[in-house]
Amino acid sequence: MIFVPFTGVDNHKQCVTFGAGLLFNETTESYKWLLESFLKAHKKQPKLVLTDQDPSMKAAISEVFTDSRHRLCMWHIMKKLPTKIAGDLLQNSELRALMHRLVWSIHMKPSTFETRWQLLMEEYGLQDHDWLNDMYSIRDQWVPAYFRDIPMCCLMKTTSRCESSNSSFKVNSSSANTLVQFMLCYETRIDNQRYRQRVAEFKTSSSVFMDSTDLAIEKHAFELYTHAISTEVRKEIYKGKLFCYIVNTEDCDDVCVYYVNQLDKRNNATNTFTVKLELSNQSVSCSCNNFIRIGYLCRHIFCVYRVNNIERIPAQFVVKRWSRDVLPKSLFSIESRYGVDTRPQAAARSQILEIVTECVDALRSDVGGLSSFAEQIKEPKCKLLNGGPVDDEANNDNYAAVEELLGVSLDGDVTLNNPDGIRNKGRGKRRRLSRAPQDGTSNSAVKPPKTPRLCRTCMKYVTGHDSRNCKKKKNKNKSGNEDEDEDSSSASQEST
Repeated sequence: MIFVPFTGVDNHKQCVTFGAGLLFNETTESYKWLLESFLKAHKKQPKLVLTDQDPSMKAAISEVFTDSRHRLCMWHIMKKLPTKIAGDLLQNSELRALMHRLVWSIHMKPSTFETRWQLLMEEYGLQDHDWLNDMYSIRDQWVPAYFRDIPMCCLMKTTSRCESSNSSFKVNSSSANTLVQFMLCYETRIDNQRYRQRVAEFKTSSSVFMDSTDLAIEKHAFELYTHAISTEVRKEIYKGKLFCYIVNTEDCDDVCVYYVNQLDKRNNATNTFTVKLELSNQSVSCSCNNFIRIGYLCRHIFCVYRVNNIERIPAQFVVKRWSRDVLPKSLFSIESRYGVDTRPQAAARSQILEIVTECVDALRSDVGGLSSFAEQIKEPKCKLLNGGPVDDEANNDNYAAVEELLGVSLDGDVTLNNPDGIRNKGRGKRRRLSRAPQDGTSNSAVKPPKTPRLCRTCMKYVTGHDSRNCKKKKNKNKSGNEDEDEDSSSASQEST
């Protein structure tokens, strides 16, 4: 069967699987059934759907997802370019570079794209090329210039995330698996995704702010976004301070227009962007459309904010999907991962933990507020543990059960002492105990007699020495040394 996963992007910019289906064939009817099942489960159509150029899938999406915008994978289309262009043009690296630069540009408007496309076709004589004309006729389905006004349009321009998700599912499963084996492998990969998400959540909640620009808006961005997004936003703030500067300003009623130059270190060029700021509500827009394309402000806007001493990101420019608290804390609880506990005490316990966690997260950057909240919860804690009401009936039942089990009364104080030390199994450092003697003496006073051994020097059976330390051997060696000294002295006298 054909496995079809639905892959998206979570609040940490990681791949997440929203659902999956198994199909018998890849017809339009099968895809329609799959998309209808997905819509029935999620109750909402996605804003943007990204697929390859499968015709049956394209037809099913247009019928079921009527409110969604269908987008084709750019990589699959541009991959066919070398095979579609033949002859000397195939070896022309300048043509390929111009084509890629024209197609992949994210700052270009549709009118500009169409003008440059026509000029490029006329320059290389490709006006009658069938495949290029076909791709130009559906340019609104794959060129980024036609998606620049759709929110989050640049999160996914190719199916690379889908391919990565498919390869991760292939790690544990194969076509030889049964359906049960495949479902076990599928759950393993989903658990891996959930684990990576919990790790990202922990990194977000435990990371410490490190200042790099001395701007208050940088700390505010750290408090708003997840760890992955705050890293990118703080990079935009840093580059807006170092590589962007205002060259001209115009005032139109309540709107101030700033012309911001950005230095490009790669080719030593300067690009100019237009930023419009309304001082009344701090509403802002930039010609680069970074907020619409990705969901957070660009470096050009942060440059303008720095000049106007704006120290906090306005609420209308904080996308909820990138915020820290977009997911409820109960989602990461043990009960949610391994099954829901329906008991009243479990539900009350989860509710209490969720309330405390929300309060702590709301005060994460306020040291005084955290200290005050800690003092407030200490009072009911001490009252509950020390002088709070106690369930006497439950305690009486416990006492009665213990008394019945032990067969004794538990009235009065019970003193508990540490148990005496005992000797464990094994030889240990002491010698092993021998049998008790017959005459009643202690074991420590009884020693077994030693067995005599033959000394090879004196040829006697003894227990006090052996051939290595025999006295006879020592005397013999001593006498031999004296004879050698006498011989050496006589030989010296003769030579003299």
